[in-house]
Amino acid sequence: MVEIRVMIVEDESIVAEDIRRTLIKMGYTVPAVVSSGETAIMNAGEQAPDLILMDIMLKGGIDGIEAAKQIRSRFNIPIVYLTAYADEKILERAKLTEPFGYIIKPFKERELKMNIEVALYKSKMERQLKKSKEFYESVLEGIVNGVWVTDKNDVICYANKGAMTFMGKNMPQVIGAGVLKDLPEIFRPYYLKAKDSKQPFYYQGVPFGMSDGNQKYHSGWLIPRIKNGSFDGMICTIESIPKYDMASI
Repeated sequence: MVEIRVMIVEDESIVAEDIRRTLIKMGYTVPAVVSSGETAIMNAGEQAPDLILMDIMLKGGIDGIEAAKQIRSRFNIPIVYLTAYADEKILERAKLTEPFGYIIKPFKERELKMNIEVALYKSKMERQLKKSKEFYESVLEGIVNGVWVTDKNDVICYANKGAMTFMGKNMPQVIGAGVLKDLPEIFRPYYLKAKDSKQPFYYQGVPFGMSDGNQKYHSGWLIPRIKNGSFDGMICTIESIPKYDMASI
């Protein structure tokens, strides 16, 4: 069985000891029990627990919410809040730290166990999604040809380095650009044909102005993204056409 390490941050010693014993009884390992936000941040870096149970209302200069914010940004350790308060303003502030759960004190063992297991599962899925996202982005960025994606409103929401090179623009100029108003007018009918037919379309001989002032011709695929039968954006590719190929277009 894989060891699960849960750190406790609670400034009421009796409550903290009760939680520690409960966690050990459940089969978890407790690498540290601390009572302040400052110590929690330090121990999070040193102990690298799998999860932290964080009391929101800690005494001292740093409360549980601020401690959780720093821990999440620096170490990306999932946090489950412990609180005896359900104050709306406090919960709204806590929500900004992206916690993996809330437990209202006093709580039962089953509730504690359930929240920990759900938080650990959500954290695992988050890491896998992040790893998958980084992998596919690295692949797309490594492609020499341009790849760019629009949303359902025909606005570019992603573009790899290749796409920006072909378009002669930098990231801020490409991301957020509207296909039907910012890209060359000659390109728009091809885009609309693929969008309206909801079928992939191959375009050729479309000029894109380059940053050096030269005009170069490009080709590529327009592949509609369909969600529940409706247009949800477009996957677009772009590559240069060699001069000797232009005669065949």
